[in-house]
Amino acid sequence: MRELLLQISIHRVEGKEILFYGFIGLLLFLAVIRQSFPKYFTDLFRLFFRTTLKQRHLSEQLTQTPLPSFLLNLLFFIVAGLYLTFWLEAAHRNPFSNFWWLILCMSGVVAAAYLIKFITLQLTGWLFKAGDAATSYIFTVFTINKMAGLFLLPLLALMAFSVPWVFTVSLVLSWVLLGGLILYRVGLTYRVVRKQINISGFHFLLYVIGFEIAPLLVLYKLFLLNFS
Repeated sequence: MRELLLQISIHRVEGKEILFYGFIGLLLFLAVIRQSFPKYFTDLFRLFFRTTLKQRHLSEQLTQTPLPSFLLNLLFFIVAGLYLTFWLEAAHRNPFSNFWWLILCMSGVVAAAYLIKFITLQLTGWLFKAGDAATSYIFTVFTINKMAGLFLLPLLALMAFSVPWVFTVSLVLSWVLLGGLILYRVGLTYRVVRKQINISGFHFLLYVIGFEIAPLLVLYKLFLLNFS
């Protein structure tokens, strides 16, 4: 089974204790952010779970504290890179033959992808005089990313160090989690953007397919071609 192969692959990583300390470091990093910026965390979770009441007020408060936002974005890039690394290791498509270099590379790829997305959306908003809509869209995307990083971290720890059946459950939960977050993000961004520009659901769906889903499929195909 593919899940079992992934479990074996991760457990074969040399210096598995280093991976354990790496997770401890990520948890400590998260704890420091939480203790240093408690109000930011409170507002972030309130905004995520309560999207109508005082949403604009909470959004403005979050944008006024860029440091915790940057740190949680950094955490998301690392967690996403680790998640992708698990999959490439399972498929035996590590181009570096080194687990740690692959984590660094995948985290960099995720960070670069979202930097390109950020620049593209800002330019699009400027060209079509829809700067407020672009800013709201970017804010919503990165808010969901932050929550994805927080939710995935404990699941990744279980996937890395658990027995096979716990690993399989954690893997399925990660699929459900990511699928739910993607659907939630699409619905939320459409609702936010529609308040600021006149866009139909059909045209927004075309944007999602063309600029959200298609690039992921292209990247997946490139990985299969170059890392096989």
